[in-house]
Amino acid sequence: MQDTLLLRMRQAGLFDVLTLILVIALALLLLGLAGVIQYSVQMSNMPEGLTDFEIRESLGYFASSRGTFLTWGLILLVAAAVGFVLLAIASYYRDKVSYETKKKLHKVGVVFQYLVALALTLIVLFPIYWMVVSSLKTSEELLLPVPTLWPKEFHWQNFPNVWNRAPFVRYFLNTLITTFFIMLGELTLGILAAYGFAKGSFKGRDFMFLLVLGALMVPIQVTFVPIYVMMSRLGWINSYQGLVVPNLVSAYFIFMMRQSFKAVDDSYLDAGRIDGLGRIGLIVHVLMPMTAPTLVTVSIITFISGWNSYFWPRMVSTRDEWRTIAVGVARLRQTFAGMEVANYNEIMAGAVMAIIPIVVLFLVLQKYILTGMSKAAMK
Repeated sequence: MQDTLLLRMRQAGLFDVLTLILVIALALLLLGLAGVIQYSVQMSNMPEGLTDFEIRESLGYFASSRGTFLTWGLILLVAAAVGFVLLAIASYYRDKVSYETKKKLHKVGVVFQYLVALALTLIVLFPIYWMVVSSLKTSEELLLPVPTLWPKEFHWQNFPNVWNRAPFVRYFLNTLITTFFIMLGELTLGILAAYGFAKGSFKGRDFMFLLVLGALMVPIQVTFVPIYVMMSRLGWINSYQGLVVPNLVSAYFIFMMRQSFKAVDDSYLDAGRIDGLGRIGLIVHVLMPMTAPTLVTVSIITFISGWNSYFWPRMVSTRDEWRTIAVGVARLRQTFAGMEVANYNEIMAGAVMAIIPIVVLFLVLQKYILTGMSKAAMK
């Protein structure tokens, strides 16, 4: 009986969600317990005569956050427990209720799923909303002790102020040029490499592909020193070559396209060869059209990555005329040095202008992103 009930519960899609909530709750409770222990140890060794502020500043992260961890852990634990109880009751009476009752319960479940999805959407979109409304506030309103969720007065002047305070036109132009050539390089070299790894037949192919996969695990922070030295010796600091060339090949792009090319049956390539197509013709006329969703997806990801790139452009551009939009937004903070109030509203306005192209691109091409990601995941 218990095995049957547990099996029915596990067959419900909500079971995995509740299990994840339970795991998160237990992790938060463990962090809270670690904070309580740290708090007890630190308080026992705390010198006499400290103020409350000094005590709070002396506490470690877990000790100062113990209440937050324990509160959220208990809330999620109770929510998971209630969810498991309701799921057990629903699973037990699933075969004992009428068809009409099942339909009503199904509708309730659908409504609950939509509510959860809506809540998660609001959580994800809130930072973007806060950035937009902050860009329309005055500096004084933005620094109020109690933040306002809607501007008391729309301050549209923030946007032209940003254009006047920094060479944003140049930043946009640099970003467009570098992103275009990075996309062109990754498309050309990535597709050719993916064809070789997917349909080629040569000694060491699989070993070389493992090396490409290994490159995915090496962050640029590890390799930027020798790359920077190379760019410096070539005289490519503060140049488009320095911004573009180190990013012309993407291991992620090669991996995704290789997985898609492997899913194409070789009979299509044989038919293309009979029609007189060479390797380039097979890629352009057979493989690329048949893997278009994945190709569009990785191209969009490449564009977003190039547009948002910060670390390498920050290293290789030291003058304003070569900086990209991400570095330019970060530089806005330095333009306010010496002022009594930092104009975070104008910084937010610069960030809003920086994300507009990629937001529009995602909204227009989101169906290709979702289709391509799902197909690549199933290869």
